[in-house]
Amino acid sequence: MDSGAIGVGIIGLGTVGSGVVRLLEDAPTSMRRREHVEFSIERIAVRDLSKERDVEIDPAKLTDDPTAVLDDPNVQLVVELTGAEPAYEWVRGALERGKDVVTANKALLAERGEELYALAREKGAELLFEASVAGGIPIIRSLRNGLVANRVESLYGILNGTTNYILTRMTRGEGGYDEILSDAQAIGYAEPDPTMDVSGRDAAQKLAILSRIAFCCAGTGSDVFCEGIEEIESSDIDYARQLGYVIKLLAIAKRSGESVEMRVHPAMVPADSLLANINDEFNAIEVVGSAVGNQVFYGKGAGQMPTASAVVSDMVAVVERKADGAGPAVGDMVLGQEALPVAPVEQIQMRYFLRMQVCDLPGVLEHIARILAGEEISIASVLQKERDVDGGLVPLVIVTHEAREESVQRALDAIASVEAVQGAVRLIRMEEL
Repeated sequence: MDSGAIGVGIIGLGTVGSGVVRLLEDAPTSMRRREHVEFSIERIAVRDLSKERDVEIDPAKLTDDPTAVLDDPNVQLVVELTGAEPAYEWVRGALERGKDVVTANKALLAERGEELYALAREKGAELLFEASVAGGIPIIRSLRNGLVANRVESLYGILNGTTNYILTRMTRGEGGYDEILSDAQAIGYAEPDPTMDVSGRDAAQKLAILSRIAFCCAGTGSDVFCEGIEEIESSDIDYARQLGYVIKLLAIAKRSGESVEMRVHPAMVPADSLLANINDEFNAIEVVGSAVGNQVFYGKGAGQMPTASAVVSDMVAVVERKADGAGPAVGDMVLGQEALPVAPVEQIQMRYFLRMQVCDLPGVLEHIARILAGEEISIASVLQKERDVDGGLVPLVIVTHEAREESVQRALDAIASVEAVQGAVRLIRMEEL
């Protein structure tokens, strides 16, 4: 290892890991001009030593044992890029050895970040994770540094490129959910098992990380209210268009008294709003700060080089902090008495879109309206199309004024038991942004 260079150990040489190696080899002028920023890759842990790779690596530096990376005395900075189940043990092991860590592992931080941040602070080590949310968009650094003088009031994000790609194409009338999902898998936008993406859990984990920074919220990814896009139909897209809205999978966090709303779900947003016009695989986050007002962050939220770029930016940040004699920046991720809990989703208030199939009989709408009124839910508008001649059913759409979530859920249970209502009642929440 060159004297003065920072010894790097990488765990995982997949898509992102290969991108990191490539960026370090082809360091741009902006990196080379940084004083003290010089890296030497010492060890790389891979799953299969015999696999052909698209970057040149000295075979002597490869190992199939991640512990060998942690124990290498020349490794000062560990970069974890696997997303694998044992990642917690590897990151913890690196921190316990006093080694700095950069990771892109959102699931690890969303669920177990609390103990890892505390351990890093205790050991005087750094733990940075810009690549864990929104790929190459510097949203974490912006929240922690650029907006530190602000009280963040709300955060709305499109945080998953797979679901945004699917909904964008559905909105363009290019097919139904299943067809477009298959296309997304064929071109690599969706995994063979797309559950994490389409269920909203991927976005929920990212939202938990952002909410910890923006609101000092102690909630984990598992605490985020979450619904996916699996049930969205082309007819929902069409109705949204008639109403002047577009459907997006939104990640939402906002202050609610002494707690924080955290939720991920399909939402109808005004067609002329900024987030309604974020298309394909792109991500965007809209933050409202007390001093700066609305700030928007936009770009590719995934992909080899955008994510690798975020990883390398964290590596540079670690080195420069060390060179300046600064302590670890991870301290602000350890929450104390200022930590806020997650607000119960049942108490959240918003407008709702309800769609159902009903028998074309007198008094059906009146009956449903009485159920809603009994829960203090007022109707803003009603859309009703012509009868389905074969089935004798009528599609009925009701848009409510602002109502409480628990009241709407009780009303839906009651409506579902009405004999004239056939099948499930579809609910989509509405955000005015």
